Amino acid sequence: MSRGIFTYREQSRAASESGWWLLIAVLLVLAFLATPASTQDVNANNEFGAWVSGQFRNGHAFGSTVNTRMYQFEARYARLVYANRTLALRYVATVVPISSIGVPGSNGRRMYAYASGGSPIAIQLNWLRSHRLQPFFTSGGGFLYFNQPEFHATRLNFTAQVAVGLQVFTSKHHSLDFGYRYHHISNANLGTVNPGMDSHVLFVGFSFLR
Repeated sequence: MSRGIFTYREQSRAASESGWWLLIAVLLVLAFLATPASTQDVNANNEFGAWVSGQFRNGHAFGSTVNTRMYQFEARYARLVYANRTLALRYVATVVPISSIGVPGSNGRRMYAYASGGSPIAIQLNWLRSHRLQPFFTSGGGFLYFNQPEFHATRLNFTAQVAVGLQVFTSKHHSLDFGYRYHHISNANLGTVNPGMDSHVLFVGFSFLR
């Protein structure tokens, strides 16, 4: 019986992960087919965007907390710092109005806490900056303040993340953004314990440039 439940959970998780990737693939194809021949406005200095993200699996590089979930909405601003014919480097600041994290409780069920915060220091590097499809890399750090002590420790926690993605320009000033992020959160030893939490995350969003 327990083996059957375990197999069912494995199948459900695999189906959920496949669903995420299928959704991104479909959106990417639709965006590409609907995209006109025009490319990005390479003279744009400011970029504004919004991303939503969801965890699909725990990581183990730094944190030890497992069986968690994380969902997040963020608003982004990016300023062009350097550019040439191929690359564009941007400074990025992010505000996180809402982040929801579920961790295992004493009864075995996930207990959710809510937080707000931001990432004031980040960079984004785009390749093929004058093309419709632009791969990018981004990395940064910030903080989240929870409505209750998280990980049985502190309300204030710190974040770090690296991500790779694809920016699909649907016009000179608008794009759809897709990608993968490795996200870490911990209290930097401010609490009596610091188990930390690592997450494999998928994100989708949009941006406009001016």
